[in-house]
Amino acid sequence: MSPSISKKSETLGQRAYREIRRRIVDGELSPGERLPLRGLAEDLGMSLAPIGEAIRDLGRDGLVEHESGVGARVRKLDVESLRNQHVLRIAVECEAIRHATVLSTDTHLEDLRSLASELDKVIDSGGSPEEVRRLDSEFHLQLAKLSGARSLVDALEANQLVRLLSRGSVLAQHAPKPREQHLKIVEPMLARDIERAVVMLRAHCEQSMDLQLRSAAVGKLV
Repeated sequence: MSPSISKKSETLGQRAYREIRRRIVDGELSPGERLPLRGLAEDLGMSLAPIGEAIRDLGRDGLVEHESGVGARVRKLDVESLRNQHVLRIAVECEAIRHATVLSTDTHLEDLRSLASELDKVIDSGGSPEEVRRLDSEFHLQLAKLSGARSLVDALEANQLVRLLSRGSVLAQHAPKPREQHLKIVEPMLARDIERAVVMLRAHCEQSMDLQLRSAAVGKLV
């Protein structure tokens, strides 16, 4: 992924990257939608060069793909691609939680517990998908950061971006969810029980994978 850069010092290519990425993540640009360079350049008030640079960077992030005769378009995940993203997520997060359970201070874990509690309350109260998605992303990234391994954080952040293309399914939004599911991940971390923490996190990630793959199989990804 491209590094974060202050808005004052960013180049035109970086500004184009940030804006097009925002539109993809926010759902303004849908999976499969074409990304004509000339149209984007006119829309953003830029030349073709920075738009092309942005599209290349978004391709490296896995958010954009190129099709012969069509050009660039927002990546559209099929069932197998989505499954691969979830498998990668499980591997990254399970490794992260092993390190985080050992290395995190009690204070950091209490902060993570507070975030987990807030997220679970929003889920249990039927909060908006956007709010759930925001807090869920924050929780899992914070857990990865506690591992002390920047490579795991970068891998998870990129994985989250690509999985956002699924937009969360109708099935997943209405499926019954276990109560305090994120608190149950943090509790064994507080007890410094590495194996139990991995088991709880893996179960959580596998449930998410199962829901999205079943929805993808029946064409209900939105």
